Amino acid sequence: MRCHCGLLLHYTNINAQHAMEQVVKWHGEFINVSVGGRTWAVQRHYIALHGIWADELPTLGFDEVSPR
Repeated sequence: MRCHCGLLLHYTNINAQHAMEQVVKWHGEFINVSVGGRTWAVQRHYIALHGIWADELPTLGFDEVSPR
């Protein structure tokens, strides 16, 4: 699996990677993140590996979705 940044998953801690793989298995690869009335489907691995800043969301290339 690849991170949204384009690299293969690049965790430095194997236990963290296994934990996130379980979260993805149970809850799906993406989570909706809403900021300022807009919502994006953001990859959970990307958040775990890079974090996110609200002001960067529109420029990261994630799909914008309708809020639930």
